[in-house]
Amino acid sequence: MSDDDDRFDSDLFRALPQADDLRQYIEDGRPTNHFLTALLENDLMACIGRADARNRAALDDYVIWLKSFAPGQCYGGRQQVADWIARGGLRGSNGK
Repeated sequence: MSDDDDRFDSDLFRALPQADDLRQYIEDGRPTNHFLTALLENDLMACIGRADARNRAALDDYVIWLKSFAPGQCYGGRQQVADWIARGGLRGSNGK
């Protein structure tokens, strides 16, 4: 990932209530909180159940941003999330 990577520079991303946590997950593979984990694992029931009012209101924006800017292999199911964390995110040492 280059320093000029602008996936995190959009107003849409900056408006996400947990933008910093999501960025750390994507860049470094850092495990995140229950709400974001459920979102990334595509578990709608858990995601809604764990969301506070701000995150629930921003749910569409999270999905739009993920589909538009996030690496496809960092979300979609439990195994994808576990693999992304094990890999170390975009900065992971295996270079996939």
